[in-house]
Amino acid sequence: MNIHKINSTFSEHQNFLAQNRKDPITGDSILDGDQVVFCAGCKSVFLKDTWEYLGNRHCEQYETLAKFPVQKEIRLKVEDTILFYTSLPKSGKSQESIPSQAKKTPWIQTSQNISPYQHILHHPFMKAGKIVFVVLYIMMFNLMNKGFSPIIFFLPIALQGIILLHDWYYGQKIESTYKYFSDNTFYITKKSIGFATKYGIEEFVLPVQEIQGIIFHEKDNLFSNSYCKINYKKNGLNQTLKFKVDSGIFQSGTILFSALNSLSSTHSIPIYIESKKENTLYHIQKMVANGNSNIHISSI
Repeated sequence: MNIHKINSTFSEHQNFLAQNRKDPITGDSILDGDQVVFCAGCKSVFLKDTWEYLGNRHCEQYETLAKFPVQKEIRLKVEDTILFYTSLPKSGKSQESIPSQAKKTPWIQTSQNISPYQHILHHPFMKAGKIVFVVLYIMMFNLMNKGFSPIIFFLPIALQGIILLHDWYYGQKIESTYKYFSDNTFYITKKSIGFATKYGIEEFVLPVQEIQGIIFHEKDNLFSNSYCKINYKKNGLNQTLKFKVDSGIFQSGTILFSALNSLSSTHSIPIYIESKKENTLYHIQKMVANGNSNIHISSI
């Protein structure tokens, strides 16, 4: 762990102090003389005690910046920092893609370019073209029965390989948490919750103003599933979006619970945790004991 002590006599520290940065978990202002740690993944700054509370871990990694970052290296504003993220499970029919409800209002769709070639390789016509190509090949092969080179069949496969290589190469160059989005991902920030495709190329964001409540359910046996339910309003009507989550987020729950604590205490969003596991209940009871009245426990 690389610890930096803020010293107002250093020019780079003076610039940092001028930004009035705050710890994203506790909300405490970072002042001259404080000991801080910078997450190597997202460049977020944490007070030393907060970093230790998180288990010396953020963005699903333990690395911290050895050098004090200059202002241009801090790409994400602290209030927009991603506090928690997890890949969507691939078990089940709908979990390999973003839930369809998240692609409609009031969810906001955004995108970012990771390379000059992205608009070509990720164009909707490209995906449709690969499917049409395979269908035409099968039809022509059946009609001709011979004399049709099977090598052509592998062209869509080769193209898909190029797209995957392109995404990986340029994805590793991203200087934010999106670098670690190796699959479709659910995440929490201080101002929103959202889903993102690999490397954050596409995002579907729900601002905190739209959120009515969040429920996290931890499975209690081999035949059940852990899931999350997000309650929000659409055109004045209550809506619920439900999706599976990996049970591992509860087992290493300090990151998830810290993010939920920050989200609920800052914006008064009711959050319900349904669990029978002692470790999970311990973390939630600790937040409630510390005065977060928006966190609610249910033993199912």
